[in-house]
Amino acid sequence: MENLARILDSFHPGSTQSEYIGSLMRIVREFVIPSYPVLEARIENNKAQFSEGWEGLFLALKDARILAYFVPTQYGGLKASEQDIYVMMELFGYSSPGLGVIFVSHGRAIDLILHGTEEQKQRFLPRLAHSEIGAIAMTEEKAGSDASAIGLMAKRDGDRFVLNGEKVFISNSGLAQIYTILARTKEEKGPRSLSTLVVEHGLEGFSIKDLPKKEGLRVLPTGRLVFRNTKVPSLNLVGEEERGLLLALDVIDRGRIHIAGICCGLSYRIFREIYRFAYRRRQFDHPLTSSQDISFQIADMYCQMNAARGLCFHALNQVGTPNYRLSSSQAKLFATRAVMDVASRAQVLMGGRGYLRNSLINQLCADARGMEYLEGTSNVQKMIMGRELFRIYHKEANNLG
Repeated sequence: MENLARILDSFHPGSTQSEYIGSLMRIVREFVIPSYPVLEARIENNKAQFSEGWEGLFLALKDARILAYFVPTQYGGLKASEQDIYVMMELFGYSSPGLGVIFVSHGRAIDLILHGTEEQKQRFLPRLAHSEIGAIAMTEEKAGSDASAIGLMAKRDGDRFVLNGEKVFISNSGLAQIYTILARTKEEKGPRSLSTLVVEHGLEGFSIKDLPKKEGLRVLPTGRLVFRNTKVPSLNLVGEEERGLLLALDVIDRGRIHIAGICCGLSYRIFREIYRFAYRRRQFDHPLTSSQDISFQIADMYCQMNAARGLCFHALNQVGTPNYRLSSSQAKLFATRAVMDVASRAQVLMGGRGYLRNSLINQLCADARGMEYLEGTSNVQKMIMGRELFRIYHKEANNLG
């Protein structure tokens, strides 16, 4: 992990020197890395249940106030810079990618609530800064990449909304206490029919179901949210009614760079494991690293990782500019491809050991495959990039004409 810290410092000097990053690195060493091979989540009775080791790990993270780094100081948080949160995500990617995704979802829920009223911020953000987990729920069986096809209905009934429908593949299911939900508030479907609501765990008619076991990201509780005449106060409407999709897309742009950071950290962990294996493994009385083919593949992996990291830091420099959506999608697309390629090469280089179900490298590679589906698939990133590039170059062409 010290090598990873040095690499990050070379991209952003001083990025691992802050007190809370030092605290996180200690927790990663003492709790996260040892628990990674065995920690797994399931959902029972509307709550996420974890195998042994979760309580100590999560208590250490709360004591270090990791939850607060996503919340502004005026609401009880310790708001960290985008660069510092990115470094956190690389550390989680290195040690436990699923745990990193838990905090990405938590951060996106906070970002949505920050678009709300002052009363909403005062009501929810201090809780999310100190002890409670947030989640963002968009995906449905028939509405994945096409969010405008969302079918979850929220009908206004006086001073409340009545929700009926389901969400699926939702990160932090049963772990979160505060869910930010994208729902349809008009009969007809479409991007201008969606609104964002805050739904608290435990409401009558709101239940959480487990999904079949995932191949990777085992510590991340992922489930189905079911709403049956669930009554949510209209005070929980975030932003303007029927403007929810715009808010959600804005916060997802920020989430992509964090998912890309998890990919970069995971790439380095896989690279480290395969390099150690290749250095120790001997064939024909020589280590595998003495083979030109192996050394060339290792060099290619290292280049891919750092190229992805370079795009991530470039995107971080674009935060708040008109080009951020393009840059964050580019970083996520390339980082996802890089981690998949590194994982594929690593499993082949390890031979039969890479195919064993419970081997560390197989678990890491399963996590790598899961990163493709978070915050938009690779094809979705290409669609976004295409639209953004047309917007930029069409404007330039008009200016020239």
